[in-house]
Amino acid sequence: MERQVTANATVRLSYVGQGTWHLPITVDLNQIRPSTTPFVATLAPGEPNGVVPWADPRSPYPQFALLMYSDSIGNSNYQAGIAEVRHRTTHGLIFQGSYTWAKNISNAQGTDAPTVFAGEEPYAVEIANRFNLRCDRGNVVGTPRQRFLFTATYQLPYGPGGHWSGGGKVLGTLFGRWRLGTVTQLQTGQWLTPTMNPISDQSNTGLSNLRYLGGAVAGPDCVGNAVPTNRSPQNYYDQNAFALPPANAGRFGTCGVGVLQGPGEINVNAGLAKQFPFTERLRLRFEATFTNALNHTNFAPPSMNISNSANLGVLNAHCRKDLAEIAQAN
Repeated sequence: MERQVTANATVRLSYVGQGTWHLPITVDLNQIRPSTTPFVATLAPGEPNGVVPWADPRSPYPQFALLMYSDSIGNSNYQAGIAEVRHRTTHGLIFQGSYTWAKNISNAQGTDAPTVFAGEEPYAVEIANRFNLRCDRGNVVGTPRQRFLFTATYQLPYGPGGHWSGGGKVLGTLFGRWRLGTVTQLQTGQWLTPTMNPISDQSNTGLSNLRYLGGAVAGPDCVGNAVPTNRSPQNYYDQNAFALPPANAGRFGTCGVGVLQGPGEINVNAGLAKQFPFTERLRLRFEATFTNALNHTNFAPPSMNISNSANLGVLNAHCRKDLAEIAQAN
């Protein structure tokens, strides 16, 4: 829905929906169902200890350890509302702003590939439980819930041809016709998934000593609110909100995929440019760009492996974005 609100400005409201089916998911056809019966990895006949074991005798194909298989059983669902405003050049000013509220859910993304969207790397990660795909359904890591993008340029109205053209030729040449610009992006953080070392898995499916070789990720239990009351870079998530599954629980961890939102980003970039004409055909252009003009600290997502309590939920790395990356994202 689009409407012109002034002679030079328009507003647009959009709904974007997309459903995708038959995305590839990698599974282990030799996986057994979770239970309280311990997983027993048998060795191949005649093989010495220390070699890669065969699967549990309950496996469909006990003569093999892993049977990795990519099947088109994944899906994703994207829903978004977008508000945009555009202003055509008037008195030297042109700008465009957009705000997006989006939700992207999928079971075909895995948990340890922070730059991958659903279905992009079918062989990167094996899902933990092929018997219940809903366990791997959650927020897609690379789709922020909210995103605001604003781009603008403004030509200062001073100098020859401008609104204020006084001051003589020298002052007009030095201070007139400067062009300012900005590319500003604000967005919420990417979606994160709590993990743990495979040795702590209590599903008895071989994930602790075998299936992690195929890329399956072990998840802990979520037992509380992960957002602390007094949030800080050193305490971004409450470690007490996660726990290892009880011994011989016979199940996977209860933490879902993409259940936590990482730190957001604020990137205000600015530019300054001017052309100095010397002759009719010869001009000199001066341009300067300033990345992160507000000097705002943007943190990279923290470690979410609860087995490493020293770094769990600690923001200790910075993100870097420049104008080219943001412009390309637009």
